Order: sequence, then C-alpha cells, then structure tokens
Amino acid sequence: MKLRIFLIVLFCFSFPLLSEEKPVYSAAMAKKDITGPSVGVMFWGYAREDQTGVGIHTRQFARSLVIRDQGSKKLLAYVTAEVGGIPFEIQRDVVKKLQTELDPAFNYGNVLINASHTHSGPAGHFHYSEVSFYSKEFYPESYAVLKDGIFESIKEAYLKMKPAELTVGKAMVNEAGINRSLSAYLANPDAERKTYTDNIDREMLQLTVSVAGVPLGFINWYGVHPTNITFDNRLISSDNKGIASLLAEAEAKKQGLNDFVAIFAQANEGDVSPNLNLNNTGPGKDIYDSSFIIGKRQFVASQQILKSGGKRLSGGISYTQRFIDMSKHPVSSEFSGTGKTETTCPSAYGYSFAAGSTEEGGGHWLFHEGMTNKNRRFYIDWIAKFMLQSPSDELRECQNPKAVLFPMGETKPIPSLPQILPYGLTLVGDLTILVLPHEVTTMSSRRLKNEVRSVLKDKTTEIVLSGLTNDFSGYITTPEEYSTQNYEGGHTLHGPQSLNALRQEFHKMSIELKDGALATPQTIMPLDLSDRVHPLKIPSADVVTNKPQSVIQPSSESYKKGEVVSCRVAATNPNVGYSKVPSYLWVEVLENSTWKPVRSDADYDTKFFYQKRGIWGRAEESLDLVWETSQETKPGEYRLVHEGMYLGSDGKKSNYRIECPSFRITEPGI
Repeated sequence: MKLRIFLIVLFCFSFPLLSEEKPVYSAAMAKKDITGPSVGVMFWGYAREDQTGVGIHTRQFARSLVIRDQGSKKLLAYVTAEVGGIPFEIQRDVVKKLQTELDPAFNYGNVLINASHTHSGPAGHFHYSEVSFYSKEFYPESYAVLKDGIFESIKEAYLKMKPAELTVGKAMVNEAGINRSLSAYLANPDAERKTYTDNIDREMLQLTVSVAGVPLGFINWYGVHPTNITFDNRLISSDNKGIASLLAEAEAKKQGLNDFVAIFAQANEGDVSPNLNLNNTGPGKDIYDSSFIIGKRQFVASQQILKSGGKRLSGGISYTQRFIDMSKHPVSSEFSGTGKTETTCPSAYGYSFAAGSTEEGGGHWLFHEGMTNKNRRFYIDWIAKFMLQSPSDELRECQNPKAVLFPMGETKPIPSLPQILPYGLTLVGDLTILVLPHEVTTMSSRRLKNEVRSVLKDKTTEIVLSGLTNDFSGYITTPEEYSTQNYEGGHTLHGPQSLNALRQEFHKMSIELKDGALATPQTIMPLDLSDRVHPLKIPSADVVTNKPQSVIQPSSESYKKGEVVSCRVAATNPNVGYSKVPSYLWVEVLENSTWKPVRSDADYDTKFFYQKRGIWGRAEESLDLVWETSQETKPGEYRLVHEGMYLGSDGKKSNYRIECPSFRITEPGI
C-alpha cells in the first residue's frame, strides 16, 4: 500500500502543479466491455460479406467521461465506443435510460457518443439494415450489449464524479497518417491550401481530467482511420486507436493508477489513412504490427501532453443541438457559393463509392475512383435498378457530377438510409466541440472550424471536431473535392452542398451559444424503425455439445523472450458463451505456488482463432490460443488458459475451463 501511494505521488509530481483555485467542474471516467459476437458475424466497415469473425485480437470497450459544471449544474457525457459506427438508435435508447434511471438532465445535446470507427468489429447493431451495404442483419443481443455497456460506463462515471481540474494541451502526432485522397485535396483553392502547412491535421488536442492533482484519464482528438487491420482480417480488433488506449492505460497502471481511462476519440479522419505506403500496407511488417506502430505513435503524443500539463479550463458548460433533414435542406446564397439558394439532396451512393478507396485496397472491379456522370454505364445502371431502383432525374441533377448508383433517399415507403441527422455544438470553458455523424475530410473540417471561430471569436481558443458521433451518415467533402468524385465524394451522401449546409447550421448554432439564446424547439426527429427490424439470433449460440476438455496441441516446454506461444484446445463456438464469458483466453503466471492472470484476450499481444473441422463426418471444434511475448516479458513459468461455455443436452449452459501445460519463458541465449 505504501509503495502504491509513493508511486502515485511520484507520478503526479512529474506534472506541473495545478493552482489551488476552487474547481469549476466535477468529473469522472469509466470504461465497460462491449465486445460483440466473435464468430460468424459480418464485420462493419469494408462492406464485405466474406469478412466474418473467427476470433479476437483485442476486445471492444466503451470509455466515458462525465463532467458537471459546478455553477450551472449542466452535464456533459462524452463516450468513445470501439465500433465502426454508432446508429442514432443507440443514442436515443441510452439517453432515455439515463433520463429515467439516473438524471433527467441528460438529453440529446449533452450525451455525445463517438465511434472510434474500427473496421474490425462485428456489425448487426444498425436498425437501417435491410438494404445496408455494411450489414443486412440485426442482432438484438449484441445491440443490447453495446447500448448497456455505453449506459453503464456513463452511469459509473456519473456516480464517481468528484471536484476536478480540466486541462487542455496539444502535441504533434508524428507519422501516424497520410492523405489518401490527395488529388481531391489539391482541387481546393490554391490560396486556401497555402494557409496551411500540411494536407492533413497532425495536431492532437487532449483534455486531461485530474482530481486533487492526480490524473484520472484523458480524452484526445486526432483524425486517422483505424484501418491498419484490413479486410483480410477476421479477428475482432479495436485497431490503432484501441491499442493507443491500451498502451496509455497500461502505462498508468505501472504508476499505480489502476482505474485510469484513456479515450482516443475519432475526429476529422475522412481522407486520412494510417497505411503510410498508400497501398493498404505499412508501416509495419503485417497488419497487426502496423496497427501497433500507428497506435503507439498516438500514445506517444498523448504522453507528451500528459507530462507537460496544459492550460486549465475555467468556463462553464453550454451546448446546443438540432436535427436536420439533409434530404432537402435549404442553403442560403450567403453559404451556397453560387449566389442563390440551393438545397441538399436525398442520400445517394455514387459509382465511386463502389470503387472504394484505392489506397485502402479498393472496392468492386467494375468501378474506379473519379467516375462521374460522364462515366455512367447502361449495364451498371440496369443492375442497380434491379438491385434497388433507378434514381429520379431530379436526384441525378441535384447530386451532379456524382454518377448515382443507389438512390438510398428515394426508396419507398421509407428511405433506405436515415435522412434526418443529429448535429451539435458544445463548449467546455473555451474548448469547442463540433458534433457530426459524418467522416469529415481535412479541408471540410477546417472550413467548419473557421465558421465557428468567426462567430465565437475570443469565446473559444481551442476547437475540435467529433466525427462519427450520435449516428453514421457517410462523408463530408468540400464542393471542390466532391467534384473529383474520389471515394470520399462518392460517399458524400447528400450532394455537393452538404458542407455548405453544415457551415450555415454551425454558424447559427455558434450564434445561439454566443448570445446564450435558447435552441430552436425541435420540429423533426429521426424515424423510429424499431418495429421494422427483423431480429436474428447470434450464429451458433444454441449448438448442443459435450463439455470440451482436451488439449489438442500443447505449448512447447520453453520459449525465449520475444517468441510466439501457442496452444490448441478443444472448444465450443465462443458464441455459445456470448456475452457471459468475460475472456476466452488468459495468460497466467506462477507466483508463490499460485497461478495469477497477467494477460487476456483484451490485450494487443494475444489472439485466439476458432476453427471447426470435419473429420470423417464428425466436426471437431478447437481454439488456437496465441501469445506474442516481448523483450519486456519477465522470465518465469506461464500457461495459456481457455474459458468458455457449452450447451448440454439438458438445455443448460455451463462453464468450462481448459488449462494448457505450463512452459517457461527464458532470456535469449539461455
């Protein structure tokens, strides 16, 4: 106990001491497991039906920060969930549960649920699923795990709030991203581009939370795709941002801060790839190594900010929020750039959406980036009509020069994608957060931030964009980028005026916050499609088996530090134990005649693979347990352990545990 206190004191004195001013805020942080079913469910992100799960690289978490303004008593909850996208239904259900079970002061404006945007997590949690390209299935059980995990993380943080200090700092993130759509970026005006030193935003902004001088955790914003782990992968993974969180939390644990929470939120990642070779590879030797490298580079920047301190926030909390029907939103001549009032369009995917991002591995072979109306093909339009329907002439004109492939906003009786979307603006002291459900490109983000700054002026000194928040609705590109119809333009769903419409609305929201005016009462709301979904059971969750007991292929007797340890055991499908099994894989070390867990399937250096093989008409189910040791691994005696559940012939699910033979880790050369 004395050692732990000493370490905490030592850790805290590595930061500048905060003044003894009376805290303006109460705050706390928490995290909860939201891991989806690991086998047989299509992953969300690459829209590939053949990419279904077979195991876990890292588990998925929801990490929350809750702040209360001590003066006005206003609340703010910010969550980053390690999923590809957050549907509005999750925010709706979480807000309702918070209001009824915790505090009626929670609402759509102060509960911000951000998706990390990993492309290696199972889908099945979107209500708009019947004609979605990301998944056509809906699994109520995994939806509930996601919803309840987010709620519980907010609840825990809310109940733990204490007077806290909030500080803001910044650092450059070195070589963690590259503009994957440079030709589109270069279409922006030369004079505008010359005002910036780079074609992506490399700066990380971090909000650190401390109580009595002891840091509880932080949240930072830096825009980069979590796509190091590509569509070849079939293991659940939180990718580079999740690894950054794990590294930061592990570092804090070394200092005795066991409850430290590190949120690496998603920002303006629209045209930013982590695959530095721009061919779906790099910078590591494989996808997992690349993910670790990019995650570590974000972690390093976050530690620079944490150790150097930052500017203390002292203002209160204010926010405004609105729902906008982006299918037909008017854009005044002040913002349209055409000298007259324009409108946004019903959502539509373009030919270049189907092409995918070339630098991220591309899409369907029939398409390529840059396809516009001039490149339309009658046979493609015919196939698209057969699959969904043909777009109206009005939609083609509105979306021009996009070659419309699927008119998602024109389907009947309801659109195939949400048209009414949530937007918001939040101030914490002089930190401003723009809240959008989109993937926003670098220059689009800059224009939005400049619009807000032009109104708030000295009321804000720091500004971040929280993309992929409270819903998911494709990309936002500048009109110039849209005209090139690269992948990002083809996935800008509501046409060339999308960014200008948002500039207009964020301008209005900025005036509301500056003047302290009440937000305009909501007149529209997103559709509630709860009664239209077709719920499915988690695949293979009800398969009856005998109790697995055997080790099929044991570990070796010894390994050198840095070698890969593996063991194959008999197993049931992991989905049988979903979501009752906290970890399917453990690494245990022998200490004083007692086995103690030191790693699990939540850690980035472990993996497990489920396999089902047919042998002479009989199926053999197994799990390959893998642990990649490092030079930091302590020598000693270890073992790999698998835990799961099986469904017996009596209809009851029971736990089982299989321990692989122990092995020794030794120093190289011994």
